[in-house]
Amino acid sequence: MRIFQFGVFALCTLVSLPSFADQVKTDDLIVQGNLCVGTDCVSGEVFSSGALKLKENNLRIRWYDTSAAAGATVRKVLPNGYFDGEVGQSWRMEANQSANGGLNAFYINQQSVNSYTVLSDGTAPDYDCSDPSVSPNPIIGTIPEGQPTESTFCAPVRQFLQIDSVVLGGTTGSGVALGAGAEFADGQVGLGTTELRRRLVHVAAAIADSDVLTKSQLDIGLFQEQSRLMDELEALLDSAEAEIAVLEAAVLSDTASNRSGRKGGIGGMDWFVLLLPLLALSLRFRKQK
Repeated sequence: MRIFQFGVFALCTLVSLPSFADQVKTDDLIVQGNLCVGTDCVSGEVFSSGALKLKENNLRIRWYDTSAAAGATVRKVLPNGYFDGEVGQSWRMEANQSANGGLNAFYINQQSVNSYTVLSDGTAPDYDCSDPSVSPNPIIGTIPEGQPTESTFCAPVRQFLQIDSVVLGGTTGSGVALGAGAEFADGQVGLGTTELRRRLVHVAAAIADSDVLTKSQLDIGLFQEQSRLMDELEALLDSAEAEIAVLEAAVLSDTASNRSGRKGGIGGMDWFVLLLPLLALSLRFRKQK
């Protein structure tokens, strides 16, 4: 009997069983080859053009700086609720959203280290949790503002604070969103929203017809247009001055005729009254130049 028990023990020690315990290596780790990480990696994995492959349905790479301090408190507003959290210690890269029907895009975002309880804004539904066998639980009212919200299964709702800094669309013709809180939409580059606007600075001057004009170029265009209008106005004033000179000569001639006793023509004072507005306009424009 003892021999049989010893044999069973020896056989068990020889059988290789899968291990799911964490493995901590306190020394350097060198991999001279390719590496596939993820639940969907298979034996004989094909590495076409990369030494590192992440393969599964939820791809995330996260950096956690334990020496950094959390930043200011940020409020995240959700449908029927909100929560306050802190970011600044952890950054993450994310390929596609994990929720059903989520957006196919590449994200670079900040994420809080801890999760936070979502609080009601006064409109969150309050479920009847008295009968555990009922699913889904019926709504019996609303949760007062500031109180923790609950899921349809009567479980507390907690979320991590995530602030997207860069969002790159995953389809042809999709858009780009730059900056925290920027609105993402296909076919456009977003820097903010209608309520949150940002300036695009250090932009080179436009060359092609489809380039974006800078403020300096717009200013130059306006100055050139104003200069053209001023030139046209000056030409008109020069013409008016020439006509004024002709009228002045006519006035002098008419005055001389009246003094010699000749009749007809318009009086000198009447000519002077006609010349005054033109003389005033010409003098004003010359002073402005």
